[in-house]
Amino acid sequence: MLQDHSSPLSRYIKLLFLALAVLVVLAQASPDGWFQECHYSVGQCRIACKENEKTKEKCVGNRFCCLPVKKQKSSDFPRNKK
Repeated sequence: MLQDHSSPLSRYIKLLFLALAVLVVLAQASPDGWFQECHYSVGQCRIACKENEKTKEKCVGNRFCCLPVKKQKSSDFPRNKK
């Protein structure tokens, strides 16, 4: 019988590729992917929004559409006119 001369590193690489393939198949097989987007693909459907997000609308399954809070730039503030 022939001995397997493959190094342990090549076994780990094969295992890594197998795990990557499984993750890709699972992402394509799930109906919403890893997460569901809402509000023109700007927000994400979550059970609870984070501190820096605001609730916009309801999603499927008692989830909320969480939109990131837009930070105001200094150019957005009104300027004093003299």
